[in-house]
Amino acid sequence: MTHIPELNVDLDRPPDQRWDGLSTWRREARELLRFYLRDLGGLDAFSSFLASYRDDFVDPEYVAEMRGVARALDVREDEVLLVNLYYDALKVLLAGPMGCTAFGIDADGTPLHARNLDWTHADGRLAKSTLIVNFRRGNGAPLYRTVGWPGFVGCLSGVAPGRFAVTLNAVLSDDPPELAPPISLLLRRVLEKAETFDAAVATLRDTAVASDSLLLVTGTRAGEMAVIERAPTRAAVRGPEDGAIFVANDYRALPSSSSSSSSAAATTELAATSTGRYAHAERLVRAMVPMDPESCLAVLCDGNVKMGITVQQMVFSAARGSVDVVLPM
Repeated sequence: MTHIPELNVDLDRPPDQRWDGLSTWRREARELLRFYLRDLGGLDAFSSFLASYRDDFVDPEYVAEMRGVARALDVREDEVLLVNLYYDALKVLLAGPMGCTAFGIDADGTPLHARNLDWTHADGRLAKSTLIVNFRRGNGAPLYRTVGWPGFVGCLSGVAPGRFAVTLNAVLSDDPPELAPPISLLLRRVLEKAETFDAAVATLRDTAVASDSLLLVTGTRAGEMAVIERAPTRAAVRGPEDGAIFVANDYRALPSSSSSSSSAAATTELAATSTGRYAHAERLVRAMVPMDPESCLAVLCDGNVKMGITVQQMVFSAARGSVDVVLPM
């Protein structure tokens, strides 16, 4: 497996001091910040409501953490905030290349959770700056672990050892954005607070969020696998079939529109490649049973599954608390 640097974040420290260790990655974080600000069109496109959205919908604990990130990187706090809201901000802009393919499969009595993160790659900087963050209390074992990059305090991919793992895939419905918490920070809160697989699924199903997503959740026992298909205020949950579950970038249980009219979202480029990646991943996984982390990564690396914007490939085991990460070449 690729050696990925790790950062320990002590949740017992004051929130604005938890990310002081980011100074080691200051240059990389500042480069990523500048790229994603440009990609979103700069602060001006969001300045009229960014502060009010923060005050109403971003947990003050995470606001304080982002203040500490801004101090460690010597950048503006509102810049750190906007880049941390990147996924939800793209829902407002209805733009930006993101994909992702993921699957869960029972292996030796416990699920393995595999995913490609397909993202705006920042001219290769994002993959090179990949960081595993271990969230701890004091010197204890990690309460949860995320795969991200320096300056990002939320979660798109994470595991809570002994409880569950969760990853986010992009999807687009016709529902308007909701004034609600950002999904990446909800995922982090669930990793911290949810005690069981079932509790995580229930919270992610029932909590209003700002934008659309497909959430793969896997637990520690055979069969504990679910895809939660989310629009801002709607949700559907589907379970595994024959010990496996798959997700790409299209709705399969939740209508992509809250109205009865046909959905324009179904015709996007994102959805156009989704069915093929989903089918290829399923065919490869079914042929490789039994699975282990190496064979999961082989599926993720297949040319019909991996995308040109794939920036991180990973396999989680919630039972073991393990995180195996490969950076695509």
